[in-house]
Amino acid sequence: MTVTETNRVIDAIWRIESAKLIAGLTRITRDVGLAEELAQDALVAALEQWPGSGVPENPGAWLMATAKRRAIDSFRRARRLQRKHDEIGRGLEAEQRTSGPDLDARLDDDLGDDLLRLVFMTCHPVLSTEARVALTLRLLGGLSTEEIARGFLVSEPTIAQRIVRAKKTLTSARVPFEVPRGEDREARLASVLEVIYLIFNEGYTATTGGDWIRPALCEDALRLGRILAELAPREPEVHGLVALMEIQASRARARVGPKGEPILLLDQNRAHWDQLLIRRGFKAIDRAREIGAAPAPGFYLLQASIAACHARAVIPEQTDWAQIAALYDELAGVAPSPVVELNRAMAVAMAFGPERGLALVDALASEPSLQGYHLLPSARADLLFKLNRFDEAKESYERAAALTKNAREQAMLLDRARACDASVPTMGNDVVKN
Repeated sequence: MTVTETNRVIDAIWRIESAKLIAGLTRITRDVGLAEELAQDALVAALEQWPGSGVPENPGAWLMATAKRRAIDSFRRARRLQRKHDEIGRGLEAEQRTSGPDLDARLDDDLGDDLLRLVFMTCHPVLSTEARVALTLRLLGGLSTEEIARGFLVSEPTIAQRIVRAKKTLTSARVPFEVPRGEDREARLASVLEVIYLIFNEGYTATTGGDWIRPALCEDALRLGRILAELAPREPEVHGLVALMEIQASRARARVGPKGEPILLLDQNRAHWDQLLIRRGFKAIDRAREIGAAPAPGFYLLQASIAACHARAVIPEQTDWAQIAALYDELAGVAPSPVVELNRAMAVAMAFGPERGLALVDALASEPSLQGYHLLPSARADLLFKLNRFDEAKESYERAAALTKNAREQAMLLDRARACDASVPTMGNDVVKN
């Protein structure tokens, strides 16, 4: 195996093992920043040694053993600075002497718990949303600072600062490396799910830049969601979020045209939808319902149920829009927001006619939180077009184009505005932006 090939193997192993490694080291050191440094040191050692010695049979165990030795060295050097490090260092030395070859196996015994603890730590509310996203992708997703910056179209120094500050904040706030219990667990779980949801949404419909979708972010979010579902199997909303992402991700190949242009839901070739992902999504919905969601289905499970209605329709005309509208009614009760109301309005329009939908959309026109939201004038334009009110539709499309920061979406909206000039309904009849 050449050096280049070995380095590719190491990169793949790092993506798989880094979260487990950092989680185990965080349990040992109680310092997520130090844990990442030790893990990176082990990675450097692998890059230096494996091209010559070959990839070990158990690379994860090799990385952990190497990182643990570095931890012992670090604690020895820090003895005069902090008694805690001295005590942990002696404990690790004793553990190494007495445990022998079973050490890594025993470390793996708590692996699931360690990963779950790390998830809750990186998504702690003491951090800003942006910091939670960056730190989660770095520590759990195994992404480099450059990859995170590229995914969110943010400068690399900005992402690096967020990660550094996040780790310092966790240390200074003495955030415990633990799975919270009771009400605190529920609140923290909501934060974890929000972070994964935000990562997926940014990949599914990019808010800025020249690409309509960023598949790598969707894949990272889905992988994190699947891990969380294994670590917290009795949480219905975890399975609900995984179901939502599986079903939405199934449309990836159908959502972009040959030139990168957006293809909206009702114009997509459904033969290109990934049926394996759809089946996985249905299974996750069933799992969430088996667990039970009292007193009612939650935010993510309801959205997954809406996505499932679309997935079951072989052709757009088979879509059960009345059921979707009813599910949005439930969603508005669980998580009321103007965005949910806008989506409900569009479902009502599809189920009961554009006039009824337009009345609901117009009722949201004065909502302060939607004033800069491009999908409000975009949705209004779609309905006006259906009602043959082409001049008004053109104006709304142009307003939506001015508000969006995504170049692909802007081009699509301007195309629709130009189509209004001919007063001919040449566009697809979809009003749903997914």
